[in-house]
Amino acid sequence: MDPTFPVLPFRSTLYTPDELFDGFDPGRPGSYADTPDFLAYRSTRLGPNREVGMLRALHDQCITEARDVAIDGTRVVAIMGGHELGRDDPAYADVVELAAAITSHGILVATGGGPGAMEAAHLGAMLAADPTARSRAVATLASSPSFPSVAGSLLDQAASPDPAVLRALHDWQRPAFEIWAATDPASRCRSLAVPTWFYGHEPPTPFATHIAKYFSNSLREDGLLAIAVDGIVFGPGSAGTLQEVFQDACQNHYRVFHDRFSPMAFLDRGGCWTGRFPVGPLLETLFGPEDFARHVCIDADLDVIRTFLVDHPDALTG
Repeated sequence: MDPTFPVLPFRSTLYTPDELFDGFDPGRPGSYADTPDFLAYRSTRLGPNREVGMLRALHDQCITEARDVAIDGTRVVAIMGGHELGRDDPAYADVVELAAAITSHGILVATGGGPGAMEAAHLGAMLAADPTARSRAVATLASSPSFPSVAGSLLDQAASPDPAVLRALHDWQRPAFEIWAATDPASRCRSLAVPTWFYGHEPPTPFATHIAKYFSNSLREDGLLAIAVDGIVFGPGSAGTLQEVFQDACQNHYRVFHDRFSPMAFLDRGGCWTGRFPVGPLLETLFGPEDFARHVCIDADLDVIRTFLVDHPDALTG
């Protein structure tokens, strides 16, 4: 295996958790370093060259084509939110339930594939048909509530993993893999994660059945917003989520994709979107009162958000 490019550049399908995490052992700390996902991340910290750059571009083009095949004819709603959202935070359980409700209506949930609100969305989607299993899983995950703050230092300047950071990351990953392994594959509902090796210290969640992982972060970000034509839910977040809000707002203002407005739903838990980041007045000024009233929903009630997205008047007409 070439350490500078350890994955195949040409592929016709998206990744699965089985493929990306081959070699991960919940009982063996440090085993994440043996997985294709980690090796691909490590390759991005090695010296670049033209050939590797070309292979990465080919890989990402294949991922985009496979992604488009996977979502063809499917309504897609993306869920955005902070990667720091703890598994024991009430908002985490809210995102789980919202994703389950959206999935139960035949809509494909998509996220950036990382921890926090993104992980919660895929957990809810995976277990959409089993509310008891969802509650049990949330309780299990709460025993390892916070994504390790040291994860950013996973690799040193020589691209070698830090054993202590690997252990901390393993302790956080383990309960998710145990839940995933205990779930009957036939019962898992579909969802799409769109992560990037640019943020490779944040491993994608095993709860997503389909993983469109990119080397290029810009392709990944723009592409995720592009496919979510049936709406985006913005959970509580910070700078990264705000960036996504206004990137989506720009695309909506100019009707960049399919000449349509992708509905924007803000899950206002803890006053994130009416207090800390009061986005409403700015978006209303940008879109105008009519489009704002039709396409933007800011509410703390999960049922209001679900109804807004599922029954949006433009959902079937585009």
